[in-house]
Amino acid sequence: MTAKTNWPHIEAALDQLLDLPTSSRSAALLRLAGDDAIVLAELRTLLAQAGRDETWLDRPASLSPAALGPVDGTAPSPFNGPSFNGLAPGQRVGAYRVIAPIGRGGMGEVYRAERADGHFEQQVALKLIRREAVEHIDRFQAERQILARLDHPAITRILDGGLHDGQPYMVMELVEGQPITAWCRDRGIGLDGRLTLFLAVCNAVAYAHRNLIVHRDLKPGNVLVTPQGQVKLLDFGIAKRIVSGEEGDPETLLAPLTPGYAAPEQLLGGPVSTATDAYALGMLLYELLAGARPWTLEGMPLALAVRAALQEVPPPLSQFAARSDGAPPIPVKDLTGDLDAIVAKALRKEPSQRYQTVDDLTRDVQRMRQGRPVSARAGSRLYVMGRFVKRHRLPIAAAGLLTLAILGGLGGVTWQYLRAQQQANRAETIKNFVLSLYSGRDPGFPKDKNRRDVTAEKLLDLGADRIGREFSGNPELEIELYTLTAQLYEALDDRDRAAQIIEKKVAAAREAYGEATPIVIDAMLAQCADAWRAGDLAAAQRLLDKTDVLLRAAGKSAEGIRPRWWLNKAQMLSKQEAGSAAHLAALDETLKSFERYAPDHLFHVTALQAAGLAQAQVGNFEKSAALFQQALDHFNALPAAEQDNDTLITLLYNQVSVLQRTGRLDDARKNLERVSALALESQGVSAPYWMSLAQLARMLELRGSRAEAMAQFAKMLEVLPSNPPSPADYSNIARLIHAERFIVEGAAAEALPFLEEFEARLMTAGGLGATARRVHALLGQAYDQLGRPDQARGEFQKALEAYAATPANPEAQDLRGRWGWFLMDQGDPGAAGVFDGIVAEAGPMATVSIAPTLAWAGQARLALASGNVAAAKVAVDRAFAVYQQLRALHDVRIHTTLLLTRSAVRLAAGDRTGAGQDAALALADAQRTDAVGSPVIRQARDAVAAAGA
Repeated sequence: MTAKTNWPHIEAALDQLLDLPTSSRSAALLRLAGDDAIVLAELRTLLAQAGRDETWLDRPASLSPAALGPVDGTAPSPFNGPSFNGLAPGQRVGAYRVIAPIGRGGMGEVYRAERADGHFEQQVALKLIRREAVEHIDRFQAERQILARLDHPAITRILDGGLHDGQPYMVMELVEGQPITAWCRDRGIGLDGRLTLFLAVCNAVAYAHRNLIVHRDLKPGNVLVTPQGQVKLLDFGIAKRIVSGEEGDPETLLAPLTPGYAAPEQLLGGPVSTATDAYALGMLLYELLAGARPWTLEGMPLALAVRAALQEVPPPLSQFAARSDGAPPIPVKDLTGDLDAIVAKALRKEPSQRYQTVDDLTRDVQRMRQGRPVSARAGSRLYVMGRFVKRHRLPIAAAGLLTLAILGGLGGVTWQYLRAQQQANRAETIKNFVLSLYSGRDPGFPKDKNRRDVTAEKLLDLGADRIGREFSGNPELEIELYTLTAQLYEALDDRDRAAQIIEKKVAAAREAYGEATPIVIDAMLAQCADAWRAGDLAAAQRLLDKTDVLLRAAGKSAEGIRPRWWLNKAQMLSKQEAGSAAHLAALDETLKSFERYAPDHLFHVTALQAAGLAQAQVGNFEKSAALFQQALDHFNALPAAEQDNDTLITLLYNQVSVLQRTGRLDDARKNLERVSALALESQGVSAPYWMSLAQLARMLELRGSRAEAMAQFAKMLEVLPSNPPSPADYSNIARLIHAERFIVEGAAAEALPFLEEFEARLMTAGGLGATARRVHALLGQAYDQLGRPDQARGEFQKALEAYAATPANPEAQDLRGRWGWFLMDQGDPGAAGVFDGIVAEAGPMATVSIAPTLAWAGQARLALASGNVAAAKVAVDRAFAVYQQLRALHDVRIHTTLLLTRSAVRLAAGDRTGAGQDAALALADAQRTDAVGSPVIRQARDAVAAAGA
């Protein structure tokens, strides 16, 4: 057989042939094989084997099924005849003397032997190998040397080897121990101990893989544990080098297999890889945890064994353990969920769908032990349903796929529902379950509607109402279905219904597993997050307090959830006192906890960006930038299956404010454009999409690209939903950004109606923190621009009070600068104190805030008003110098203000030419950036006229 053998075609054809009466198979065989002689030969051999009773355990797997030839009861034993001669006690083989036989298998016989050349005393295991099991003696000799170089404490060392009367042999370290399954059974080893031993096996196999060696026969008999608890892998002498040779030449040294542990590609004689060992490790883990394998292929006719290996999906680990006679070695509740998924992924039929490396398998087991998400969960439902559709093409294709597309994850887990029923007509069971969600057979299905008119929400409602009734006897599946259903409701923006489903999930988990268990605590933390997002901080605090107690009670089993507890605490504090010492301290604890317990968790990315935002709020932009970079690095290092677009969109969007404050404006624009594209692709016209459009338009507006900004704003307004239900809705934030545009352009009257209405709604809702202070600040500017100073003063003061907790926040500093100018324009003597305070505290703030620039320009104006032209000239020059240091995104109209201030100073100093030049530049800038008739345009025209008088 070569690697080009069309096994998918053979598998499908064999399915059809075995379902036909024997008398009809011959004609169908020729039709199904077509012109492919190899397919025809393989099918004939498999059919010939289907009715025979002989086993095939001891045949070399390097021979394809077609090459095995006819099998009958007279077939010679592989240990009889000229190909194999056993050894007698006392017989010499090289430098060793045989003591006694230890065992025999498909490859040959193993003996206890001792060193007999007088050099030193040593007992060894000597394996005499059948001649036909070695394709090329010279290759055997060369690869034996490679295998001998494996040096790992868990791998039995190969000490010597050669030929004895033409038969190859290997001399290996003698290991006194028990198979890993027996060792664990006899000592009553629990889950943690079994997983520790399994990871030691994985470590050894991964080491061999890194040295380009695949074992190919991993099973309990080849994994011994010594009395001291040391794992030892045997029979690496039958391994295969990973060599990129010619196609069809697998570079096989020796090719045994044990059918119950062999991957499908081995049973078909196809090429092996590291994924082949991953399959065997999955079967070993299954047996280690459930106490038995899901099936037995030994003693089965070849065709039926191949068919079973290709088609039968092992039942979920936990379900098999629950159905086994007697108590399983590990409680079923400890096997549900992640371990089910890990074992299922390792045992997938297609090598490309399994763990591609043993290191990947190891990482998932380690994540499971730490309470972190496992990669095996990603895509598992689509994989299982894909295999079901492949096997039951007609029943499901005719009726089920449309519903599966609507319900997403719900259809995938019904395969486990099907397996649990253990009914003969499995295809009919799953079809009925899926179809009942949208057919008249469901009692709740609308009787007055065409099926095409039923919404996805209604289908979800039907399925959600049935979960508790139909799956109450299978808590793991019930909880899984509730989780999926809640996620689907969230995807439909129905958070209230999602919260109700999560309540049911918590209740089901609590009833099945008790309260101080990871699955219950995790669900309660999800409820906590929903509470603080909705502004119900009292409920969030109650849930935090309760989960803290449960985490302490759960101990090590829930350590991986503690980082999420800290993250919830930090994010709740951000709603109460963002940037406070308590908030920053909680974030520090959050990051420490993730580094200790869950460094590769997706929520670690969320924690890093939350810390980055907090540092930005207190003005530590360099630290903030570093945290955001760490978040991006962690995200990019996650397995592809965990890199969801929603997290990336949030990360890139939140990073924009830091990029803008640190002057990386081109990078900020790229982020926003990427967010816009990602959001439209994955979520359609949604909040991330229109918010990215709004922020990009704002950035263009502030940089003076008014026409381009207007186009972006128009694009945004076309997609914004009308009548948002809550003032916290992102569409209102987008409209707030649009209102700011009118203020900076000098058209505050356009913004005022929305700002006043929005402020009223915010106050009714309780303020909503950062949004409220921003509305107060914009209203202060609008009232000032419209000549309503008393109202302006009141709004400015509200905004300043809201920023009092974080005075170092650059937005707070920007507001102080504008407040000083408002006081100055009103003739309030308090303006000088505001400007002096800003100048005294400026320092590095000059690079990230407009306040120092406005303060120096304000001092120039005050000096000019008092007749001190010299001081005014010094101050205005200093204002221009500080402005040159400003890296952060800012309104370029500040430069127009500086030009008008310097024009007035120069005019007072008698420099009409200079004053005229500055006034003309200011007018040109204002006409480019401002609305027609803006106050600044009028001021610039007055300055031009004054300089020319």
